[in-house]
Amino acid sequence: MESTNCKIGMLLVSMTISAVLLVVSAGNSLRQQKEIRVEKTAALAEKEPVGFVLKTYEGKVALFRENSQKPYQILDLEVYLLPDADRQALEEGILAENEQALRKILEDWEG
Repeated sequence: MESTNCKIGMLLVSMTISAVLLVVSAGNSLRQQKEIRVEKTAALAEKEPVGFVLKTYEGKVALFRENSQKPYQILDLEVYLLPDADRQALEEGILAENEQALRKILEDWEG
């Protein structure tokens, strides 16, 4: 009987140790996953935004975001009214890093 109780006791101790190791291991895994998510979020935040690209679209000047093939906004500005150099630049795409740079380009065309 004592031998059986001893075996049961050792089995309970082994199961308890296994459970503790499992919980600690799971906690470490969750912490590592959280650190990876934080690093990925930080990396995305540090990524420089592409900004805006002005291009010709159906005879008008259109504003594109990022690397999109679909215009974000089509401006009420006919391409044929612009100087040749600007029309050629629009064919390649004119990059505006932010809204301020975009406003400057548009103001130059209006003025």
